[in-house]
Amino acid sequence: MVLLCTLLAACGKSVPQQTSAVATKTTLIVARASEPEWLNPVAGHQHADSDKSMFRGLFRLDLDNKLVPDMAESWSVSDDGKVYLISLRQGIKWHDGVAFTAEDVKFTIESIQNPNNHSGLRKEVEEINRVEVIDALTVKIHLSQPLAPLPGRLKIGMIPKHKLQGKDFNTDPFNFDQPVGTGPYKFSSRKPGEYLELVANDDFYDGAPAFERVIYKFLPDPNVRLIQLKKGEIDIAPLTPKQVAAVREDDVFRIETTPSADYRVMMFNHRDPLFEDVRVRQAIQFATDREALVKGALLGYGEAAYGPLQFNRMSVSKAQLLKHDNNIGQAEKLLNAAGWQRGEDNLMHKDGQVFSFILTAPVSDPVRVDLATLLASQLRRVGIHVMVDVKDWSVISIPMTQALILGGGLPGDPDDDLYRFFSSHMLNEGSNYSGYQNPQVDALLAQGRSALAEQQRVEIYQQLQRELIENPAYNYLVYLEQVYGIRKGLQGFQKKVFGHGTSPLWNIEKWQYRQEAAQADDS
Repeated sequence: MVLLCTLLAACGKSVPQQTSAVATKTTLIVARASEPEWLNPVAGHQHADSDKSMFRGLFRLDLDNKLVPDMAESWSVSDDGKVYLISLRQGIKWHDGVAFTAEDVKFTIESIQNPNNHSGLRKEVEEINRVEVIDALTVKIHLSQPLAPLPGRLKIGMIPKHKLQGKDFNTDPFNFDQPVGTGPYKFSSRKPGEYLELVANDDFYDGAPAFERVIYKFLPDPNVRLIQLKKGEIDIAPLTPKQVAAVREDDVFRIETTPSADYRVMMFNHRDPLFEDVRVRQAIQFATDREALVKGALLGYGEAAYGPLQFNRMSVSKAQLLKHDNNIGQAEKLLNAAGWQRGEDNLMHKDGQVFSFILTAPVSDPVRVDLATLLASQLRRVGIHVMVDVKDWSVISIPMTQALILGGGLPGDPDDDLYRFFSSHMLNEGSNYSGYQNPQVDALLAQGRSALAEQQRVEIYQQLQRELIENPAYNYLVYLEQVYGIRKGLQGFQKKVFGHGTSPLWNIEKWQYRQEAAQADDS
C-alpha cells in the first residue's frame, strides 16, 4: 500500500511552479479530499475552504460558534420577527476594487430565489418576501413569517451585482474560473481534478493575510495525503484515525485534533417498506454497540452518537439523552413485536422474507467503510443480514440507497442542520434524502425557527431531538474527533467544535509560518 501511494504521489497531482512551502514559506498548500463543483458560493455546492477564502457573508461563527457580524456591522429585528434591518461595514471592496454595498446583498438573495438559477439554497430563503435597499450600507429584509435563523442563513458568501447582473447565472465564467469575492484571497488559477490557486487580497477589510498564495490540492485518497505530508509536499491535510499510528516524531508535521459536531449515521430510507415500522428502526438502534464503533472504526478519536445535537450550543446534556444502545434482548423483542422471528438459519424472517438490506458506504472514506462493516457484524447478532456495498460517490444516488453511512452535523443554529434533513417540506428540492415524514417533527421545526427567545428555542430543540431518537430518521453511530496533519511551524489552528464539511482554515487570514515555532514543535 505504501509503495502504491508513493507511486500515486509521484505521478499524480501537479501544482503551479515554485510553490514549495518548504522553499518559500510564503505559500500554503492544503490537501482537500474533494474539490468545489462551482466557485460561486450561492450555487449551493459549498466547499468550506474555497468559499471562506474567496467569499465572505454578512455573518460568521466565532471561536465559540456564536453568530457574530462579518461584513455586517449590526442588525436588529422587529417585534414580530418579520423585518431585519442590517447595517453593513464601511470600506469593504470586491477583489476588483468596486465597493461592496447593500445592492450586492439584495442581488445575492434574489439570485438564490430566482427559479431559473442553479442554486441549492432556494428553500433556505423562501420566507424572504422582499429585500429593500435603504442606502448604500443599509438593507431591510421583509419576511412572510418569523425566521430566527435568518442571520445564520446570511453566512453564505455574497456575490457582486456588477459582475453578474444581466448575465446567464448558470453558465457565466464567474462560476468556474473568474470568481470575484471580498475574502482574504483572490482567484489565480485552477486545474480541475488537481488544484485551485489563490493569491492574497491585500485590501481585505480585516487586514492582508500572511501567506502570499494558497493552493488547494485535490487528493481524494487519504493514503496519498499522508505520503505527501511526510514528503513535505503539502502543509495541511485531514487524516483518518488509523493513520495517526504512522506518524513519527521526526516527521515534518504535527497532529492536531478537535472535537466536532460531525456525526456519522446509518440513514434509513423511509421509502423502503422494510423500515416503515418504528419498532424495526428502534431495534436497529438497540442492536448497535456505539462504544465498540468508536473503538473499532475511530480508534477512540470520537464518541458515541445518540442524536443530532450533542455538540450543538442548544443541545441537552449527554446524561439526559435517550440511549437505545447495545441491548440485544430489547432489540429482539422489538423485532418479534413487529412480526419478525428467527429461522433455522438464525436470521429474522417475516412472511417468507429474510430481514436483509444493502448498506452503502463511499469508497473514498475508509472510516465510513469501517463503520458499515462493523455495524453489519453487530446487526447479525439479532438476525439481520446486512450486505455492505462500497461505491464511488459518482455512482451513489442517496435517495435510491436502501441504507447509507451518511455524514452531517453543524455546531451553529440547530435549524441549519435539522430542517433540511428532516422537514417533509424538503422532500423534493431539499436535502431530506431519507424521505422522513413526521408531523410532530414538522411542527417542532416550525416552532423552532419562528420563536425568537433563546430559551424557548432551546426547549423546542431539546424536545425535537428526543422525538428524532424515539422515532428515528437515522441510526446515530458516532461523532468524529477531527484529526489533521499540520506542518510544524504553521500557526493559526484553533480548537473549536467544527461541523460537517467545515475546515480548520475557517480563520485562514490569521494563519502564518514562524520558523521559531517550527523549532519549538520539534523540541
